[in-house]
Amino acid sequence: MPKQVRIRRGTTAQHTAFVGADGEVTFDTSKKVLVLHDGVTPGGKPIEGFVVLDPGAPLSVQTIKSIVAITGGDSDSNAFSVVNGADFNNVNINGVASIKRLHLQQVDLPYASNINLNFFTFSSQRITLAGDVTFSASGMGYGFFLIVRIKCDGTARALNFPAGWKFVGAAAPANIAANKTALLQLWCFGPAEADVVAHYVVEP
Repeated sequence: MPKQVRIRRGTTAQHTAFVGADGEVTFDTSKKVLVLHDGVTPGGKPIEGFVVLDPGAPLSVQTIKSIVAITGGDSDSNAFSVVNGADFNNVNINGVASIKRLHLQQVDLPYASNINLNFFTFSSQRITLAGDVTFSASGMGYGFFLIVRIKCDGTARALNFPAGWKFVGAAAPANIAANKTALLQLWCFGPAEADVVAHYVVEP
């Protein structure tokens, strides 16, 4: 049989205080990763947090545990490209954003006499009125935008809005006629209701 080469090994806890020789490689039996040593640092440096390419399992989750900086590409070639959909919790764009098609995620709000419009959730919301309604807002923040489709049932309904909202184009509507559809657009320029600018339009 061929010979086996085994390097020193130990658990993560055992590695914690271990100072390996400069250039030594050990094996962490808890994390199942190699550990590099420099003769000075206790615990060494585990080789982990990298992406393991697995083309045979495209739906497997592969985690990167460190910051990733991509420096390739130029004005004609993308440095980063995603073929299918991608989810990002937060995105900061310091340069120019080019979007071919913008899809706003939508949510249906169940009717209630008091409805809270949360800027920190879906940017497109819709509601069908079955009675009078009083709106409030939450999740305000700089640069947030929200559009709400308001559809009235067969009876005219009263509309009430926060006193702090600034309506542009026309005053805040007091009601919506039966069987009419309206759009309520909200822009937020700060963290308070007084920072909300609103625009309301309704079908003739």
